[in-house]
Amino acid sequence: MNTTKNKLLIYGATGYTGKIIAARAKELNLDFEIAAREDDKIKILAKELNVPFHIFNVEDEKGWEQSLTDKFVLINAAGPFQFTAKQAMNACLRAGVHYLDISAELETYQLAESLDKEAKSVGIQLISGAGLFVSYDALAVHLSKLVEDPQELKVGFRHYGGFSKGSILSSKNIADLGILVRKNGEIKENPNPELKVFSFGDEAVECLPTPLGGIVLTYKSTGIPNIEEYFSLKLPALGMPDLKAENLPDGPSEEERASGRNGLSAEITGKDGKVVKAYIDAPSGYTLTPISVVAVANRILNNDFKIGYQSPGSAYGEEILNDIPNLYLYDL
Repeated sequence: MNTTKNKLLIYGATGYTGKIIAARAKELNLDFEIAAREDDKIKILAKELNVPFHIFNVEDEKGWEQSLTDKFVLINAAGPFQFTAKQAMNACLRAGVHYLDISAELETYQLAESLDKEAKSVGIQLISGAGLFVSYDALAVHLSKLVEDPQELKVGFRHYGGFSKGSILSSKNIADLGILVRKNGEIKENPNPELKVFSFGDEAVECLPTPLGGIVLTYKSTGIPNIEEYFSLKLPALGMPDLKAENLPDGPSEEERASGRNGLSAEITGKDGKVVKAYIDAPSGYTLTPISVVAVANRILNNDFKIGYQSPGSAYGEEILNDIPNLYLYDL
């Protein structure tokens, strides 16, 4: 593990969410640098933030080596992550640098899971899904403590604020996997998916069965053998036959992000049949994701980490919620 400096690198910093992540890191006065493959965009952003920058393609091993030389943690914000996560994770393994990304792609989580031994051998923490899933995972960890021998988790996610270009492209990969669940400890396709109503305090919302990644991440943090996930909207790629990046919007404006809130609602059933429920009221997704991943990075920069493959919940439990402003957890 690289212990020479306490510095952060944000890769994909010129993307929609990457810019917000970089702004959050600046707001917290973190010592960081930015990187991307685009020449002009990264120079402009670096000047705005007054931080050093690097320009290299995700396949450029030399570029990774040079940019990670004095870094302690990487945030990979360059989606779709099926095209960037493997290269970035391998670069971190070679450099001994802690790895974070904001992926919502199941296969990226499984990739991180498969690299557990390698991460432990070089002393780094490897978390894929350190964006929205920080609060999701923390909510599940919270509820799992309230029942004896938790057996089943059902989670509903109410999204507000539109979708970024990267999220739309990533959602195609998610949709292609089908409706996956965790059943008796194994990931399987749900043959009979049904709608489910979740309470978000101020309203009840009917949600669609959708694989959101908790079947990997929350299984890591809680060991619950049966997990189902639901989403308040159809995945955006399902309604867009033409998924060329140049035809997609960058993402919602700052005003749009501020005008609504996200919700996470969960219920866990214990072995004795006891059911516990809670929900989280949080900032909209493209505000919550940057705040969350920078909160995790800040923890690592302060030497708070567990080596190997981790989920947000397995590394930080429900206490990480204290690092996320304007987020509220309510037991039902």
